[in-house]
Amino acid sequence: MIAKGRTLRYVEVLDTLRADIAAGVFAVGAALPTEAALCRRFSVSRFTVREALRRLQADGMVSRVQGAGSCVLRDRPAGVFVQNYRSVSELSQYAAETRLDLLGITDTILSAELAARIGGNAGDEWVVLCALRRAAEGTPLALVESFVPRRFAALARTLVAGPGPIYDGLAASIGETVSDAVQETQALPAPHHVAEALNIDAGAPSLRLLRRYASASGTLIASFNWHLGGDRYIHRTRIDLSRP
Repeated sequence: MIAKGRTLRYVEVLDTLRADIAAGVFAVGAALPTEAALCRRFSVSRFTVREALRRLQADGMVSRVQGAGSCVLRDRPAGVFVQNYRSVSELSQYAAETRLDLLGITDTILSAELAARIGGNAGDEWVVLCALRRAAEGTPLALVESFVPRRFAALARTLVAGPGPIYDGLAASIGETVSDAVQETQALPAPHHVAEALNIDAGAPSLRLLRRYASASGTLIASFNWHLGGDRYIHRTRIDLSRP
């Protein structure tokens, strides 16, 4: 039990790193010390350091890339979430470091327009999983609407509750391999249901990411991820130009 009035260790680490960044000890564009180095500096566990770094990322002050450490983005919190990845493993890391709260599961029949976008057939029955993705501390990051073929409906609730990305859990459950992944990004006014879930005004700027995962048998899952627009969300993909 933590004594009343005692500051949690990750908060102490977080506050110190925030102060260091604000003072220019770690300049914008510079790398933070490694997790191991921070553990030694503060005499804390790796879990404590990672929680402090997650908070800095949620503040928009640093970006975190698996295998490359943490880089300073700005010298003060900006109320912005940065999603930064360059590989499937880093996309999985994003899912592992956030959580999905299921809001509901409904049946739907694909319109011609929706079928063309997610890779199904007009008139087919699909299941829609609606969930709120949150940061570790509970901050809403995105409204997620995942479309799954009707034949996978029995797995729907388990997919949301499981660890890691939904597409990964679905592929493993049915014994198929994801062979193709497509992402589309579109800036749109927030529809009413999105605005209500994210606690913003209807029509406010939002960023909708469509991710579609397919196997040899066709689309396994397609998810619309509605993120806060304006300066609240940054989606960054790094491409290594040294590779063919």
